[in-house]
Amino acid sequence: MIPRTYNVSEGNLLIDGYEINKIPLEILRKSIGIVPQEAFLFSDTLERNIAYSSDIVSEGEVINSSRISGLYKDVILFPEKFKTILGERGITLSGGQKQRTTIARAVYPKPKILILDDSLSAVDTHTEEEILTELKEVMKERTSLIISHRISTIKNADNIIVLKDAQIKEQGTHQELLELGEIYYNIYQKQLLEEEIEEI
Repeated sequence: MIPRTYNVSEGNLLIDGYEINKIPLEILRKSIGIVPQEAFLFSDTLERNIAYSSDIVSEGEVINSSRISGLYKDVILFPEKFKTILGERGITLSGGQKQRTTIARAVYPKPKILILDDSLSAVDTHTEEEILTELKEVMKERTSLIISHRISTIKNADNIIVLKDAQIKEQGTHQELLELGEIYYNIYQKQLLEEEIEEI
């Protein structure tokens, strides 16, 4: 509903106090960076995939965006670096590299709103932490929505909303939700246990 793929059917959705339907669609969509669950890449160079939102490729911004997304350390090992041609739908990249490329693409135009939809599921927890540390700086200047099943991804958010059966069941900070001792707490405990088992 934020990029108006679907229009609000009831109630109001406000962006900076403005009703979303009154914001021109082109302005609204240029203000949003989205990383979808399914990373979609074009059969083109890596840099063109990252700079997709712009007619002109800024090499400095491509490098900066790839550093933020944790992709840069992989790209410098490619023989053609950012000139590497990606196969159809990014087949030449791993799942984690695809996700990091779409994150780089989303932050490249410096959007006012950043939406990350389960966009770190294909990376390990160590890489996830590195990316989130970089993204923390990016998120300071903008509204950011992170959708995730991993507590580690969202634990530092200002406000966490727990959905169950398409309804808001809990809301608050990480600490507040742990103190409730209900849905969020149970998910957190389960994920901690899974991490401990993986380490063993």
